[in-house]
Amino acid sequence: MDFNKLQQFDINNLDTGQIISLLEEHKNSIIMVVVVVGSLFLAGSMFNNYRTKTQALHVQLTQLQEKLDAIKVNQAALNSLNNFKSGIPKNLNEYDLISLISDDAKLYHVDTPSLSPAGIQNMGLYDVINVSFSATADNFKDMMLFLRKIEKSEFPLRIDSWSSVIDQPGEGTINFNIKMSAVLLHP
Repeated sequence: MDFNKLQQFDINNLDTGQIISLLEEHKNSIIMVVVVVGSLFLAGSMFNNYRTKTQALHVQLTQLQEKLDAIKVNQAALNSLNNFKSGIPKNLNEYDLISLISDDAKLYHVDTPSLSPAGIQNMGLYDVINVSFSATADNFKDMMLFLRKIEKSEFPLRIDSWSSVIDQPGEGTINFNIKMSAVLLHP
């Protein structure tokens, strides 16, 4: 390419014939410049498009990771809640409590002539049922097994106090009074 001819080119004296001859003379150079500029433009466009897509994918991956972390935290919280709930003693009502005591009494040959709840106290998150009753057992061992069975129940029961009297020292019949309580959790 001859740059001297370009310096002689005067923009005030534009002649289309001169322009066409100049273009024909430098046709290969012009094509080469157009191809190089086009290639650079295309490469820049492709790189910019790639960078934009990469950033969008990066943002999506970050959002998905945050969602996955939130799901893991939620699952851990649910597992902790389920573990906590499984540790809570089973709930029972007054009628189930009376049945439970009666069944345990029969199991250990303890007679409970009158058994009824003495009162319910609302403690906010739970209720406390107080039960007082008199019972008789044939021997000390049956009485103690009965009391242990109540306290080792899967339900939240507690013997608050008990007292006993042996009727006839030779016969071995034991009369005892029990004050106990049970906890009823509110749903």
